[in-house]
Amino acid sequence: MKGSGYLLLHTLPMVITHNFHPERGAFRNVCGLPREDAERIVASIRHGGHSYLKENYLARRLHTENWLIAERARKIGETPLARPIYFFLGDMADGWDRSRPASVVLPLALFDPRTITFTFPDSMASCPHIRPASPSDKPWHGQVFTLAEITQVVARYGFPDPTLSRDRRGPDAFIEVQVWDDRPLLEIRRQAGP
Repeated sequence: MKGSGYLLLHTLPMVITHNFHPERGAFRNVCGLPREDAERIVASIRHGGHSYLKENYLARRLHTENWLIAERARKIGETPLARPIYFFLGDMADGWDRSRPASVVLPLALFDPRTITFTFPDSMASCPHIRPASPSDKPWHGQVFTLAEITQVVARYGFPDPTLSRDRRGPDAFIEVQVWDDRPLLEIRRQAGP
């Protein structure tokens, strides 16, 4: 599959990356805010030169997160957090997203496997309720995975080539990690700011 955005890399990276804006702080989820505050933050990001966040972004994000919450309950049960904190699988501290220029890279092993889920690619692109099914869909689209399941997916299909730019990797540029327990992050959050 080399050349199609994938290496013959069939094991999971041992780190995950959280990208954030220092003024808004690390390990936050806009969906956990009151609607008016969330809309204000999304609008400020959109007006800051990130027009890819469409007017209905927050509604789509909340809809996607409801899907994630239901799948998390079905796959791993109850967790300390009701809403996830979002990460990327692998070292994605590349400054690609100017709306989130700061990064924290952490060992995947820091988190109990019973408190993390995955989507490939990100959850909004994967959510079957947001995007209609397509003949070009891959077997991993439209699903939420446990650690054991995503390990099997990567073993079988490979992992996005980390040596290529995100633009060159195509629509499946990364694997998103949803962390449902912030207890391992408390000290790191204090060091990262607001």
